[in-house]
Amino acid sequence: MSTRPRTGVRPPWLAGRIWTYLDHMSVGSLPLVLITLGLTGVAFAREGAVQALRIIGTAEVLGPQFLELAVSELGPIITGLMLTVRVGSGIAAEIGNLTVSHATVAYRVFGGRPLRDLVMPRVWAGAAGCMILVPIGTASFVLSGTAAVWLWFDVPPQEFLFLRGLEPLTVAASVAKSLAFGAAIPFIAARAGLRAKGGSGAVGEAAAVAVVQGTLAVLFIDLLISTAMVAARGMI
Repeated sequence: MSTRPRTGVRPPWLAGRIWTYLDHMSVGSLPLVLITLGLTGVAFAREGAVQALRIIGTAEVLGPQFLELAVSELGPIITGLMLTVRVGSGIAAEIGNLTVSHATVAYRVFGGRPLRDLVMPRVWAGAAGCMILVPIGTASFVLSGTAAVWLWFDVPPQEFLFLRGLEPLTVAASVAKSLAFGAAIPFIAARAGLRAKGGSGAVGEAAAVAVVQGTLAVLFIDLLISTAMVAARGMI
């Protein structure tokens, strides 16, 4: 007769795990997200301003498109890719190490549930962490790009940025992508870790699989949500 507990109540320590993972994913990834999106914002704004000046003679018209691109596309995508590299690979390696050492088998024998105890806390933390990081990273992208245009092309921030032109649908797309990326990345990484087979080399292979599959998932989810956003705009 099995002694595995069959209660549907969430163990109280899971909340603590979620908080620990959230701190690791959000606070731990914050410098990488800020720096990456900040530098990308400078590069995009500068190149866009150069092209705008060459074609129409002014860089001010670039502002609304730059803001929409940051909120709906580049902010969520780059944040998702950074989390895939930093967090996804780490989760896959951590769980992969447990798998190849047969710790997950022992975990099941003593009544543990890997999906509930190892995977889902990371998924919840990933969704919450991405929701925190995407707005911060997007702000870094926008502010650094605005500063670059101001310093290089003498376009004041109040003339470059037009926040009132930001559509609610654009913000909704950013929120949807944040939630989807944040949940998908740790789930894919944990799945790769649980499927690891062999010795220590399997751990590195699981981390590589998590990065590749996580990257493809981010791009595919972005395509789906962006397509839905375009369709919704056509219906409004």
